[in-house]
Amino acid sequence: MAEQIRLTGAQQTLLGPLHARALDSRRDDPVLGDRAADELVARIDFDFSRLRLDSGDMMAVVLRAKEIDDRAREFLAEHPDAVVLHLACGLDSRPFRLDLPAEAQWFDVDMPDVVELRDRLYPHVRDNHRTIASSVTETGWLDEIPAGRPTLVIAEGLTPYLTEQDGVALLRRLVERFGRGEMLFDVVAPWTVRAAKYSGFLRSTGAGFHWGVRDPQDLEIKVPGLHLRKAVAVTTLPGVAKVAPRERFIAKAMNAVAPLRDAMRVVRFGFEREKRIPIELTGPAATMLATLYLRALDNRSPEPTLHDRWADDAVSRVDYDFTRFGMLARNALSVAIRANAIDDQVRDALRPGMTVLHLGCGLDSRFERVNPPADVQWYDVDQPEVIALREQLFPSSSNRHTVGRSVADPDLLDGIPSDRPVLVVAEGLTMYLTESDGLSLLRRIVAHFPSGEVLFDAFNTPSIHLNNVANPAVTRSGSRLHWGIDDPNGLGIPALRLVSEISFLEAPELASYPLPARLAFRAAAKIPTFNRLGRLLRFRF
Repeated sequence: MAEQIRLTGAQQTLLGPLHARALDSRRDDPVLGDRAADELVARIDFDFSRLRLDSGDMMAVVLRAKEIDDRAREFLAEHPDAVVLHLACGLDSRPFRLDLPAEAQWFDVDMPDVVELRDRLYPHVRDNHRTIASSVTETGWLDEIPAGRPTLVIAEGLTPYLTEQDGVALLRRLVERFGRGEMLFDVVAPWTVRAAKYSGFLRSTGAGFHWGVRDPQDLEIKVPGLHLRKAVAVTTLPGVAKVAPRERFIAKAMNAVAPLRDAMRVVRFGFEREKRIPIELTGPAATMLATLYLRALDNRSPEPTLHDRWADDAVSRVDYDFTRFGMLARNALSVAIRANAIDDQVRDALRPGMTVLHLGCGLDSRFERVNPPADVQWYDVDQPEVIALREQLFPSSSNRHTVGRSVADPDLLDGIPSDRPVLVVAEGLTMYLTESDGLSLLRRIVAHFPSGEVLFDAFNTPSIHLNNVANPAVTRSGSRLHWGIDDPNGLGIPALRLVSEISFLEAPELASYPLPARLAFRAAAKIPTFNRLGRLLRFRF
């Protein structure tokens, strides 16, 4: 007897993958070979032609399913006693395809009407396999799942239908609840979310995409404890060799264009719940967290600029929602370029026996990156609450000291020996000071030390205005920039002599940008106002 189907919207989309798997199983040399899907299609009273599923959609479905199956088998072979969460399971026969170990526990989770239909179509399951009727974005169903065992989370064809807020919240709850394991799911690129309105399949079901993931590594920051192990484009999977010639041609053409190749990827994350240090910072002190976050993202990129593994470690150890800054992996290069340029200048300026003042140090690992000689006395200076956090995250050293004071404090230099040459380093600081506080600080430094150099990055006045309205690290932290330096020769401190002025628009690392961006940078660098939007200043006294 045929089963009647009454599903709408995103729930109806489960019929598309089912149909695709059924058609694949009928081929002489199938990719997935899901015979159960073919049997179910024969039992369901539904006109599958109404779904308008094209050959490209079908190819993606079976390739995606095969990759997830293969990775799930690996996990179950290593952890036969695992708990498996099959989220938005639909009518997928995965637990039967994988030959579930007897010690494992498998939970199929989906909306109540989907689970009701699933239970009718798959009436005979093993004792270690059960269904849970709930939206995956609800929280109560997690209480039904045992914790404390290796956990595998599978979510095929789910994330695009969630909002980013709901998706990230779900991933966070899973990590917190289960502690350790792996996650296997697919993500689509952001452009496909916009293009989805033209999909015949989605239009036929009334469903739509909401969440696109540009860089899967971003999820490591948004979901503490998540660690990307692999992200693979569906069109590059081995199963492509088995699809029809037309689909192989489509896959080859897509692989030649990066945005098309990355339209859909299968991602594999390991996760482990970690004890983290809670952070409550606002205003300018919070902006250093945005900088820390971007340096960590740079370190996790395939070709890091800064190689700041200490930032990566710090991000993994603090309990803070870095997503509030609205920054992504593509924003990391500019921060890494600035830090790298300052590091190079610090190495060039360091001399044995110097004192280093690292002003507004935040959670910067410059001491570790530069590795100064043992006879250099290094002082990390920032607000007391920042220094307290810093001391929990970075190792101590006999020639490294911390000073928990505002850089605007008139007594800042009390207790710091004045008989040595000094190297003053300030990254991302001067623009947050008022001009009077900044100049007063420089005068006190020049008066306190016999000689030295001062290195800091600076914005001009147009850049100050631009960042106050368009820089999310500034606007979302409740901060405001004040001091723009248009003419570094006009500071009015006779002892300070400008040694060099380096525009970040001329940084060699910008060569990694696409050609149109490089041409735009080159053109902007020839206009003084644009060239001075952000630069590194080096003074001597």
